[in-house]
Amino acid sequence: MDMPIDVNHHYAALYKLALRADVTLSQWKLLQEHTTLRDITAGTKLIETGQQVDRAFFCVSGLFRLYYLLEDGREYNVAFTLEGDFATSHAAMIAHQPSSFTIEALEDSLVIEIEYDLLQQWMRQHHSWERFVRLSVERLYLRKEERERELLYLSAKQRYYAFLHKYPGLAQRIAQYHIASYIGISPVSLSRLLHQEEDGME
Repeated sequence: MDMPIDVNHHYAALYKLALRADVTLSQWKLLQEHTTLRDITAGTKLIETGQQVDRAFFCVSGLFRLYYLLEDGREYNVAFTLEGDFATSHAAMIAHQPSSFTIEALEDSLVIEIEYDLLQQWMRQHHSWERFVRLSVERLYLRKEERERELLYLSAKQRYYAFLHKYPGLAQRIAQYHIASYIGISPVSLSRLLHQEEDGME
């Protein structure tokens, strides 16, 4: 379907998700009028561990990582958010609990900020907004289950290729130590794995 003239081009990807949820144009206008476009500088933490979460951020452009800070000071990447997806702690937001992980911008980014209280208000008024939120959360939990299976059943090499498949082109945008953290091995082990791959191709 063509994009309505009055849909801000920064909202195009979010509008496609809204269409899947059968959000009407009048309902959509409410979202566009009551949300905020925010420029986020690389290194900024959108959400920090222990922080109360009352809003979601839809990534228009840029890149974020979601990570846990372990007791020994190490950081463990659990996911990346690229263009066209949400960056937030859904569980913390829904349960009104502090976030258990941190979300950091790895690049200068642009996000659409949506207040959860506002979404809840709309959800009570229109079933289409319930579908909108459900579709967003479903994508998150499908990826979460997939991630758990990878860690349980795949070798480090297989997890690396799963990362490449899940996040096409991302390996060229982030440091290797971020990839190593995501697949659950040390940077040295990842470097060794990549050298083995290169030797095998010769």
